[in-house]
Amino acid sequence: MKQVTTMLGELLKIFPRYEFEKLEKQHQSNHYTKYFTGWQQLITLFYAQIVGHDSLRGIQTSLGVHAQKWYHLGLEDIKRSTLSDAMKNRPHQIYEGLFYKLLEKCRSVTPDHKFRFKNPLFSMDATVIDLCLSVFP
Repeated sequence: MKQVTTMLGELLKIFPRYEFEKLEKQHQSNHYTKYFTGWQQLITLFYAQIVGHDSLRGIQTSLGVHAQKWYHLGLEDIKRSTLSDAMKNRPHQIYEGLFYKLLEKCRSVTPDHKFRFKNPLFSMDATVIDLCLSVFP
């Protein structure tokens, strides 16, 4: 049988899971967690970004429809309240640390290029462009 790698699978190859788990231990993010770990939250957020869901209800419904396909990633059926609590209680420093790990990885791949952010780094949500398209033809 031919193996097909999905976009989510390709994204997860970039992120070193063992380093993410070290960040989780460092910030004690799974201290009171029963089953929804930070890694599972990261997978859920990647999936929501790829599919384009921006609400907890949409994420939960979409994951519920495909629940039988998530066993290889270690995801189970996720309730909306569990996802909401994880978003509220999990420290953001884990994902900040993950950003710096990836930046370090980029620097090692391109040692000749200097990766510096002289100005503040801003990220912009592309949904704003769709909303303003009627105002700015």
